[in-house]
Amino acid sequence: MKEEIVTLNGENGAKIDFYLDCELEYDGDCYQVLRPVNDKMGLNPDEALVFLVEEENGDASYNLITDDELLKEIEEIYNNMKEEQ
Repeated sequence: MKEEIVTLNGENGAKIDFYLDCELEYDGDCYQVLRPVNDKMGLNPDEALVFLVEEENGDASYNLITDDELLKEIEEIYNNMKEEQ
């Protein structure tokens, strides 16, 4: 099964490719768990980033989640989803 690639623009305008690990909903919002395709971001292969995805006029906006409490909630949902698979 081919993994879906999500391409985001980095701070310096460079495009960064991520594997879409999963998409989930929490408290009415959509989140995506993304893993970098390569190690340019300095993350280990088993590390991922969580983004809030907001749609506006057909365009998706990705906002990196840094709030520790929210990350814990998302991680719990993510782990439960993986256990069910």
